[in-house]
Amino acid sequence: MPQFYKFHLTIGYLTHLYKSVTRQDHSHLIPIISRYLPRDGVAIDAGAHGGQVTRLLCGIAPDGFVVAVEPSGYTRSILRAALWLRRCRNAVVFAAALGSTFGTMLIRTPLKRRGDMGYGLANLVDGGAHSISEPVALVTLDSLAAQLGLTRVDFIKADIEGFEAELIRGAHHVLKTFRPAVYLEMNDEFLRRAGSSRAALWADLVELGFTPHDATGRTAKPLASTAPADDVLWLPT
Repeated sequence: MPQFYKFHLTIGYLTHLYKSVTRQDHSHLIPIISRYLPRDGVAIDAGAHGGQVTRLLCGIAPDGFVVAVEPSGYTRSILRAALWLRRCRNAVVFAAALGSTFGTMLIRTPLKRRGDMGYGLANLVDGGAHSISEPVALVTLDSLAAQLGLTRVDFIKADIEGFEAELIRGAHHVLKTFRPAVYLEMNDEFLRRAGSSRAALWADLVELGFTPHDATGRTAKPLASTAPADDVLWLPT
């Protein structure tokens, strides 16, 4: 029987919270994201983790709206506190995992040697021999957008440990209707662990009318399908 998550206030938790509030490791993305997310735009942060990208999106779109999607209860407790402490009032936190179907799954968070949660590695596939499990709702991005009554989506960021392909399969209506810019982690190892592959996800996005771009500089540059980049910006054709 899996070991289920129960909240405990620990030194590790306080360390994670401190880093989430004080650090910003994604500021290099501001010039790129600002081109596709207007001040009054709507953004989706799938796999919001401790909220660094969510905070960045809130700053770029101060008159808009950011939906931070995070399935892990441990991580959400850090995310909510970090957003409150940094006064990100234009964000809402949604407790679910995004996929291609509806249901319930277990999210597994590895435990480090000293007992701290390795919450950056939490996933829906395998947490290893020493992990904490938590049941989470599985929904599609299309259904989430409909439930929230979104009339636009300008930017989507997804870093969900290999479930990016499942997210895209459950977001065809949003992608075809709103034509957002999509910033995806495309780690082939993680994608294969979740039952897909980089090649399959790449083909799906091309079929939906999106083109891949390198977002490591200040401007997006077209990217070849053979490029090894793990993080890819997809722009509507």
